[in-house]
Amino acid sequence: MFASLALNSLFFALTLQFGGYCGCEDKPQVTVLAVVNNVKITKQELGSTTQARVSLLQIEVTTARAAEVERQVTNLLLNKEAQKRGITPEQLLQIEVKAKVTEPTAAEVEEFYKEREPRMPGGLKAHKTEIISYIKGDRERVAAVRFLQKLREDNDVAVYFSNPTPPANEEELERVLATVNGTNITSRDVEQSLLPLIFTVQQKVYAIRKEALDLRINDVLLEQEAKRLNTTPGSILSRALAGKLPIITDRQAKLFYDENKKKINEDFSKVKFQIIQLLTEREQQRLAQAFAAELRQNAAVQIYLTPPDPPSLRKPIPLP
Repeated sequence: MFASLALNSLFFALTLQFGGYCGCEDKPQVTVLAVVNNVKITKQELGSTTQARVSLLQIEVTTARAAEVERQVTNLLLNKEAQKRGITPEQLLQIEVKAKVTEPTAAEVEEFYKEREPRMPGGLKAHKTEIISYIKGDRERVAAVRFLQKLREDNDVAVYFSNPTPPANEEELERVLATVNGTNITSRDVEQSLLPLIFTVQQKVYAIRKEALDLRINDVLLEQEAKRLNTTPGSILSRALAGKLPIITDRQAKLFYDENKKKINEDFSKVKFQIIQLLTEREQQRLAQAFAAELRQNAAVQIYLTPPDPPSLRKPIPLP
């Protein structure tokens, strides 16, 4: 109970911090996601863990929306300055950023290493190239920020919505989020750029909800079968799995170990029983899913959760 309250508080706080509704629902999701033998399963029944995972994905879109406004402002500034000089934006960055970054000295490399020596085993020689690359990259980032700040000061830039909300209808797609020397950056410009990300998030959200919904449907079917036989779900499942659970051999455990050796980092003898337990649990899950599939064959199951449609800005963006 307390864990659920903590998760609910977490994604509520994150939603407030990052601007609320992300505008990445493909369509308004109905409250009832499925009906199993006249028993309704609602979105709320999928649990706070599922909602927290969905909320974290949606935050990707809200943060990306704010970053996209800044990216489009930067692109307009770079393009104008490059055009004025008769060069490409790439050449401009080479001249004003990369060419002005100095190579780190041997003393700077050594100082960097000494400050992080406990986390960099193998000696300075093993990490020298990596350290030089990191220092130069950091200097490039600083130089780029300074150059872009100067471009902003030298041009007429106005950002009206630094953390914009998603458009709720066709009219709001024309909302001006920022201007650069009289050129508007609209909500349509930003949303068009975000379409691939939004669709990816929609697909991930659907997959998370579908997985949780399938598990909940299985639970409901098991509960209904237990009620019909006047017993418990645990007893039903134990009876269904009796005599079917295979014994995991040392050879199977060793095969799993060999296939995953790079991730395990322990001798086989130390992890053998853990591997056997893991493989046994996998077999239990497989058999339980097969039993759930049998229960579904004789049940009336309607699923209303639907996958996302391909993205388009030609239709209004719906509220959740």
